Amino acid sequence: MKKKKNRILRKTLFIVLPLLLLLASVVRRNDYTPYQQTAYYKQTINTLQQNPPVISENDTLKVGWAKLSITPPPPFPLAGYGKRLGKEYTEVHDSSYVRTFAFDNGNQQAYFIALDMLITPMTLMAALNEASIKAGLKPEQLYLSATHTHTSFGGWGENLMGWVMAGKYNQEQVNQTAEKIIQSINLAKATAEKAKIGYGKAFAGHLVGNRLNGEEAVRDTTVRFIKFEQADGDVAVLATFSAHATVLPAKQQILSRDYPGAFVDALEKQVDFAAFTAGAVASHRPVYHHQDSFQSVDSLGTQLARTILPELPAVEMKYTSRIGYYRLPLSLPNPEFRIGDNYHLAPWLFYSLFGRYSSFVSSLQLGDVILLGAPADYSGEYMKELEKQATQQNQQLMVTGFNGGYMGYLTPSRHYMLDEYETRDMNFYGRWGGDYLTSVFSRMIQAYSSKNNNAK
Repeated sequence: MKKKKNRILRKTLFIVLPLLLLLASVVRRNDYTPYQQTAYYKQTINTLQQNPPVISENDTLKVGWAKLSITPPPPFPLAGYGKRLGKEYTEVHDSSYVRTFAFDNGNQQAYFIALDMLITPMTLMAALNEASIKAGLKPEQLYLSATHTHTSFGGWGENLMGWVMAGKYNQEQVNQTAEKIIQSINLAKATAEKAKIGYGKAFAGHLVGNRLNGEEAVRDTTVRFIKFEQADGDVAVLATFSAHATVLPAKQQILSRDYPGAFVDALEKQVDFAAFTAGAVASHRPVYHHQDSFQSVDSLGTQLARTILPELPAVEMKYTSRIGYYRLPLSLPNPEFRIGDNYHLAPWLFYSLFGRYSSFVSSLQLGDVILLGAPADYSGEYMKELEKQATQQNQQLMVTGFNGGYMGYLTPSRHYMLDEYETRDMNFYGRWGGDYLTSVFSRMIQAYSSKNNNAK
């Protein structure tokens, strides 16, 4: 009997021990160390202090703009909803574009690029870095953003999760998109003229809701925009808004820009050129009163345009010569793809599923307007405190997402234990990810105001 028990024990250990070892190799306990005490935070801040943005003031700012279609012909994978599994679209309702602004003060040049895509994919970022160098540009001169439409083309995602969100990878299309961006830069440069710029805001609280916790008081309800007016009278508008471009549902498999496309089209009936980019969209949903349809897309886009158009004539316009641009590399903690409240997948397993990519904060200064680009779905709940800081420093602020890196959803740490998609499935970097990036943003705003950053 004793020998039999020993055999059973040995067999049990033979099964259990490997399982325990396997569990130990794929699961880790969450790290709740406050970000201010971490090496990654200190390293990022040290990088910013050692290499602050360089601001140039020389001649009057010239501004140009252009757009090019970047739509792959159907059939081609759609991107935006994991439940689609990258199914192909066979019809195009409204084409995807790259819309580019070129800025030049005779000493420095910079470019703002808005893509009608879910994000600026990391694979596209790599191809664009290479293409920009070949074109005689520095990658950091390119400020990238996306409209975050969930019905644009895919084919840009590597690894398993890239396939889930964007379908089968297509390197040729990635390269072609990068080349189209370079072409749009050259076209925008060719149209550049001396121009006045002005910053404006409009209220659109009736068009956005808080989808994370339903707290309607905690929303970013502002449409922010920059107005450009060339010497010959041509006018362009660059606008941001916080509502996700998710009017069209996953079951709809037709390529579309969603409401940002309708918004831009409505604006361009009144101005010469318009571009839209997603603002701080985490936690924020669009509000519309019809079914999930193209009718709702047109209605929301038109209503959003109507919030801006009455404000355009009152925008204070002035010439400036100031340009600043900078990419701040972000040191990151180990990823924490969560399993329950207190545990997460081991980093090596996360990287095998999602890939391992670098992240950075992008920035652009035009006169007294500062643009900050997040590598994430960044929460609009942070905008009130950031905008207050910028105003105190006599600056205007616009925050955009999807700049060529991706850290998942970045929401306030107080929401960490909410059992919601944004705070669980898409929170890649633990409790402090959003607070960490917000602190870095605050330091960036300060750096652009610092007396140590003398214009050159």
